[in-house]
Amino acid sequence: MDSFQLPASTGNFLRLRTLAKDFCSRANVDANLSCRFLVVLEELFTNTVSHGYRGADGMVRIELKQIPGHTSILYEDAAPPFDPSKAILVDPSITVNKGKVGGMGLLLIRRMADSLTYERRGEWNRTAILMKSA
Repeated sequence: MDSFQLPASTGNFLRLRTLAKDFCSRANVDANLSCRFLVVLEELFTNTVSHGYRGADGMVRIELKQIPGHTSILYEDAAPPFDPSKAILVDPSITVNKGKVGGMGLLLIRRMADSLTYERRGEWNRTAILMKSA
């Protein structure tokens, strides 16, 4: 299990990637799952920085672990309440046809996660994601 806390800023994006890749390597996560795992984690972080804290200072807490048959992400931020499991998704055909960049993160997260749960605990959003191991 790996746990870490990072300031939610674009300057920490590379650090997040490095920490997640190191975890996947040590945990022997296969290449396919590792790629999906990184995309989900990066989308969560990007959404927190861009939409949650909106440039204000804030922290994220992340716990990565393997449990039998799954790799899990517990992702927490203290941004305003936001439930990614219930948010309205963007229609990908409209986004692509209009040439709009972005707006696909939640769709990717929900399609790549085998399980996604959300709860608000005090001041923290807690998103738990399970992804099946091969």
